[in-house]
Amino acid sequence: MRVLTGSLVQESNTFSPLRSGLDFFRAGCLLFDGESLEAMAEKRAELSGFIAASRRAGVELVPTLAAWASSGGPFDARDFQSLTEEFLRRVETAGPVDGVLLALHGAWVAEDHDDADGWLLERVRRIVGPHIPIVVSLDLHANVTKRMVSNVNGLVGYRTYPHIDMFETGERAADLLFTLIRDGLHPAVGICKVPMVVPPENAQTTDGPAGDLMAEVIRLERAPHILSASLFVVQPWLDVAEMGCTVLVATDGDGALAQRRADGLGEHLWNRRHEFQVPLVPPAVAVERALSVPRGPVLLVDSADSVSSGAPGDSTAVLRALLDAPAGRPALVTVVDPEAARQAAWQDGRTITLPVGGRLDPARHRPVTVSGLARRVPDGRITFTAGIGDGLSADMGGAAVLQAGDVHILLMEKPVPCYDPALYRAASLEPRDAQVVVVKSPNNFRWTYREIADEWIYVDAPGASTPRLGTLPFRWVPRPLFPLDDMDWWPGRRG
Repeated sequence: MRVLTGSLVQESNTFSPLRSGLDFFRAGCLLFDGESLEAMAEKRAELSGFIAASRRAGVELVPTLAAWASSGGPFDARDFQSLTEEFLRRVETAGPVDGVLLALHGAWVAEDHDDADGWLLERVRRIVGPHIPIVVSLDLHANVTKRMVSNVNGLVGYRTYPHIDMFETGERAADLLFTLIRDGLHPAVGICKVPMVVPPENAQTTDGPAGDLMAEVIRLERAPHILSASLFVVQPWLDVAEMGCTVLVATDGDGALAQRRADGLGEHLWNRRHEFQVPLVPPAVAVERALSVPRGPVLLVDSADSVSSGAPGDSTAVLRALLDAPAGRPALVTVVDPEAARQAAWQDGRTITLPVGGRLDPARHRPVTVSGLARRVPDGRITFTAGIGDGLSADMGGAAVLQAGDVHILLMEKPVPCYDPALYRAASLEPRDAQVVVVKSPNNFRWTYREIADEWIYVDAPGASTPRLGTLPFRWVPRPLFPLDDMDWWPGRRG
């Protein structure tokens, strides 16, 4: 059995002013041909799961590329053309294959393609033809479109949030493809598009409404005639057509069963839509509460400026509150600011005064002037080790720490995901020893910081990844859409 494989993973945020491009992949992972399999074999990503499953099944994998990037705004059109041409050229020259196995995110937007993942799958289908099975792994936050579904034989989503099952999702997707090839199956797919989006802060699968629904999905997948079942709660910062949560169910040929099961799960999701809201606390109040706790660390969660959600990472809302408070105990905070990072690095060991933050998203944030001791960070590349994407790495570029009293500001030239304690440790800052740790992540921190902190506060601050979805200027999403619209009914609901 010969299977074409590869990964091309980025999540987009159309409300972010930070346009992304090939530099985002170069700062993360961009490997081609055989090197892509060699480098990913021992990591904990979807492609790593493909590799492990293929070895067990005796399947030959034909590599294309392994590409992973931090989230950002819509992808540069020229860079999109360049990157996808590199990928599609390898698909065209791969020779005869029995199947295609790909890892995508499902919420990738380019400047000229609102559904970049769907566009890519359509091109792959044209190349390999209508009879070669294609199975794709997707993030739990994918925005599943008709174009995606119509060009593949299976879409397999993460089951966990925080995302700790990327590797296992890869294995499941691979096993599904191998089954389709071996048994000659042609799945019937039921799709239920639910007209709602949810803030991810309370969409964890460990408990709560998403946890209960994911447990139902897993039970369903074990039922007779069910090949796969996935729930996609879609990341909400996409202003695109076909926006909404999705349930997908694939059976061994019974289309009516697939649709009935998908509709049932979609109904359950809709009925629990109000349970996803998250309480938010103003920055000054959040800082006061965190400092009043006898023993830290307490996490201040600035999810509205989450780099892993596509925000620029340059918010100063929590930083300003920390500087205004009589801390007395260490506080750690990150700010993406290329100019400040370079200046602080150049003046290593000196006490300096400079504006920090608010340069990348000036419509939402303002710089704050900080005086402190500068310390250069020698190596800006971090490797994730806390259980989410272990082995993957990211480059924050030039970096420095600016210490203003008890507040330690990690200044970064490039945006990198902020949910792993390895970020601070790369700058010789230990979160365990701090009273306050600012985490710019909506939910993944619940896993990566689980052994460090058991108390966190969601901060009410502005940002491109705000959980206050009604404040965002949506123009292109289908309406009505909950919670943008006050809906007690579901237009077009079956039955």
